Order: sequence, then C-alpha cells, then structure tokens
Amino acid sequence: MPLWGPTAIHRHIVVVHDAPAGRIPWETLTIGDWSAAVDGGLSRRYLANNLPVAAWLEERRAHPSLKLLLIVNPLGDLSGAEKEGDRILELAKATSAIDITVLRQKDAAKAAVLAALRSGKYDGVHYAGHAFFDPQGPGRSGLVCAGREVLRGLDLAGISNLPLLVFFNACEAGRIRGRPAPSVKKASVQSYESAGVAEALMRGGIANYMSTYWPVGDDAAETFSEMFYKAALAGGTIGSALLAGRKAVLGRRDRDWADYILYGNFDFVLKQPGNRA
Repeated sequence: MPLWGPTAIHRHIVVVHDAPAGRIPWETLTIGDWSAAVDGGLSRRYLANNLPVAAWLEERRAHPSLKLLLIVNPLGDLSGAEKEGDRILELAKATSAIDITVLRQKDAAKAAVLAALRSGKYDGVHYAGHAFFDPQGPGRSGLVCAGREVLRGLDLAGISNLPLLVFFNACEAGRIRGRPAPSVKKASVQSYESAGVAEALMRGGIANYMSTYWPVGDDAAETFSEMFYKAALAGGTIGSALLAGRKAVLGRRDRDWADYILYGNFDFVLKQPGNRA
C-alpha cells in the first residue's frame, strides 16, 4: 500500500537506523502535501549492539497520577529553559493528574538527579537545559547537570525502576564542554548528536527518549507540551501523544512541528486509562 495519496493507509512509520543514518532528519520527510511525522506519525529505533533491556516498573503505569521529575536550567544560563520549566509547572497546576518534583539550577546537581532516579518513583523526566555530545564516543554523551557534571548512560546502569520516558527539550543542544557552541547547526548535525545522547541514555536503561533538534519557540513548546501530556494522561500511546502534539503545533502554522524526535516504542503507554477516580 502507498504511504501517501488518496489510497494511503495512515500508518505510523518506525525508522530503524544506525549511527551514520542518525544524521538524517527523518521527521522532516515530506512529499507533496504529505509529511510522515504528521500523517500517521514517525518515530525512531536505534540499531546498536548490546542495548540492555529497559529497567522500569510495570506497576507504576497503573498509578492514577503521572510522577514527573522536572529538571530546569542546571547551569543557570538559559532563559528559554526557565520559561519551559515555568510552563510545565503551570500545566501541572492545572491538573491533579501530574505530581511534579522540581530540581532547578544549582539544585540540579548530578548527585541530586541520581538520588531522584534511584528512588524509583518517577514515570518521566522533563529536562530543560544543555546536552553534552562526545563526538569521539557518542555513547559517553548525556545531560549536563549543575557544575557542568554530565549524567551519562553509564551512571544509570544498575539502577532499577528507571523513568519510562526522558523528554529533553533542546536548549543549545549538543554543546561540547569547554568549546563555544555554534549559533546555528545543520539539521543533520543536530540529528546525529541527538542520536548519540539517545544511545547513551538507552544503554543506561531508559526505555523511551524524546528530544528536539533546535530550541523551540515559546508558543510551540507550550502547545506541544499541553497536547502531549494531555494525550499521555488519557491513556494514549507515546506515539499518539507525540502525533497530537505535532499536529497541534502544525495547526499554528509553526515549523516546530518537525522539531520533535522520539526514540523508543511508539506503542508504549505511560499511563493506563481508567485508573483515575
């Protein structure tokens, strides 16, 4: 069956790729009026040797609230990250279905983040800050904590009951420690670096990793987050929640609909429906 056109089946496309193919911004795939990411949806699976089985607790999905660890601007240098953190807090206040813990700026030290992850109580991590990409060893990439310490996949190894999802909102994503980040990066470079961070965290046992290519505009970020979490809390799959968020941003005629990347299982359900009183 064709993927586009009047007889097309609007199916979700899963791109399985290795590191070199990670440079391709698959989410921007468009033919005529058809765009894969906002038709049936598009996600990625990383093809690598010896990826471990993700370590998460099935019983958590039946809990009525989404327990979210919000990590905001660990280096204290990103006003956009502060706004993102405030948006997620406002979203949590508007619903009793999100139970949120915040680590902001200096409180987001690597030791504090690891302690929170070891508690085993979080369904997801929403991180607004910097990523660290190691071009010599992408598997050593990770998320930058306060004091410029990097949370790598190796740091997660051995921790049971990890969060089901890490959502990294790119703010100067891919900055190399000790070097100034370029003002603009090609989509292929952003995609390759995102794949490196995804691989590192998945090797640590994270089941699903969502990120962005470039810093998202305020309006688009608010629209996407609201729709994504609303769909996920209603019992939708991560893939359907991602698609709902992309379509909502597209409805604003905003190019940021193509900005969101998902590595993992698009059929994964964060919260099972029918558990809320």
